[in-house]
Amino acid sequence: MDAGRREPDGSTTGALERLLADRPMTTARWGVDRIESMLVGLGRPDRTFDSLHIAGTNGKGSTATVAASILTAAGCRTGLYTSPHLIHVRERFHADGAPVPDELLDQCADQLLPLAEQTGATFFEATTALAFLCFAELELEWAVVETGLGGRLDATNVLQPIACGITQIAIDHTDFLGRTLGEIAAEKAGIMKRGVPTITPALSHDLRRIFEQQALLLSAPLFSLGRQAHVEQVTVSPDATSFRYRSALFDPGLSLRTPLIGSHQATNAALAVLMLEQAVEGLEADQVTTGVGAARLPGRWQRLDANGQEWILDIAHNPAGVEALLGTLRDLSPPLPWTFVVAILHDKPWREMVQEIASAADALILTAAPSAPADRRWDLDQVRDWASHAIPATLGGRSVEIEADLDQALGQAGELSDQGTVIVTGSAHTVGDVLTRLDDRISAE
Repeated sequence: MDAGRREPDGSTTGALERLLADRPMTTARWGVDRIESMLVGLGRPDRTFDSLHIAGTNGKGSTATVAASILTAAGCRTGLYTSPHLIHVRERFHADGAPVPDELLDQCADQLLPLAEQTGATFFEATTALAFLCFAELELEWAVVETGLGGRLDATNVLQPIACGITQIAIDHTDFLGRTLGEIAAEKAGIMKRGVPTITPALSHDLRRIFEQQALLLSAPLFSLGRQAHVEQVTVSPDATSFRYRSALFDPGLSLRTPLIGSHQATNAALAVLMLEQAVEGLEADQVTTGVGAARLPGRWQRLDANGQEWILDIAHNPAGVEALLGTLRDLSPPLPWTFVVAILHDKPWREMVQEIASAADALILTAAPSAPADRRWDLDQVRDWASHAIPATLGGRSVEIEADLDQALGQAGELSDQGTVIVTGSAHTVGDVLTRLDDRISAE
């Protein structure tokens, strides 16, 4: 289920608005029949470029962004399709490191609209077909594509990739993917193709066995961090994550530096490099170094300054994301006190997430993201009732507030933070809504 978002005023532009205006955005309708029908009607634009296909729970967007950046550094004309977006739907579509031009998006949306109406395509199916059509019109050589949800029945699984990547597996979307890590991993493994190499992070024995069985069934080579490649000497600083990457191709290793912050980003970047080793003949060290160093992705430990106040925005939308965020906070220790502004979707394990965040917070403000679909917003009355006994009004001196109005919540955060740091998290909606409110006042670091 891809929680597609609109512009702040609920619109997009022109033909793109007409294409997406009435598409279901929060109802999961799995299967590839509808998108296959659209792509056939368009002349199979998805067959005009080579592709890398990436699934996983967390880290898909970061891994895809790094992979696309390396391909661009290698001189390949490259498209990048990610989701969800933070503010504008056009954030999902990139070519050669820049947004796909609005005029082309509108042109392709106009061409796609009759087929989308005929098939009853969902929001995500329509944007996926739109991405492939734009990439074909631009005559790109490569596309790096992340799944929306799962893998096996995801709309992106029409691709015939050169290599597949699997990022971290964690508990998320249990209503759709299963309630155990094994069930979730099996859905992600559904992107694997016969004879196509697949790259994974280091996995537990049980999870690795799932991918090994699928690889054996498909005669697909399987490569993993910790086996065919290694991440060493990870150092996290306020402006970069540095690490040593070592593999058979790059031995004794490459010193890499990415502006994506956090030790988990070293793993994501390494996955991208190992995937490209299997996909691109003649990959060179300077291409990898340049591409890893140029990759940027908003909403992932995004540091901003607004009138002298330090803000950190991170979409951490599940327990694994919260764990990564708090780990990076401990690594970097930005100025105290830490004031968290949090809005989580109700279908996430928000109780677990809030309790974990509260353990690190000096002040905690629970609020709502206005752009979140009404049927997915958490009920702040329910949150208040739960927090009153689960998290005392003061937890070791920490302040806990419930404020439904996001603007009011941000004002309170500014007052509570004093000379400290405001951390905004909980979902892509939360970060996107805050970015729109801070836009006129911030200067990105």
